[in-house]
Amino acid sequence: MKKKSILFFSPNDNVEEKKKSAKTKEAPTTSISKKGKLLLSPAVLELLEANPASSQFKVGTEERKRGVGSFFLVKADEADTDAFPIAKSGRGHGIALGAIFDRIGLDYKTFDYTFDIKPFTYEEEGISGYELSLKDKSPRTATSGSDEE
Repeated sequence: MKKKSILFFSPNDNVEEKKKSAKTKEAPTTSISKKGKLLLSPAVLELLEANPASSQFKVGTEERKRGVGSFFLVKADEADTDAFPIAKSGRGHGIALGAIFDRIGLDYKTFDYTFDIKPFTYEEEGISGYELSLKDKSPRTATSGSDEE
């Protein structure tokens, strides 16, 4: 008779292996409130390395003939008179830009605008900041969007 080879298990073999999930961290997004504020969630503030009490940003857009594809946020010094401060907005924070949105034709009262945020460097000036690219535009519903101040 042939000799049997037996494989014995240990308690360590009885532990289920956790499969590593392929979680990809989604880039933070931001949107515009019904009152014309660019909303900044805690995740966005962290990405921007912004302190809501003291940080200010210069806000710009590409010079285009029609529409807006993206906005640019560049951190500014406290003494910069062309910078916008971060203000408390309901439960979060935001930058009040309603008149600018109106001037460039963003109908934030009727539509939800969502923007992806990614770092950028402006080649000619050596300026670095963040580009907010339009990701989605959809009609506001009674429950969509933010009613924050």
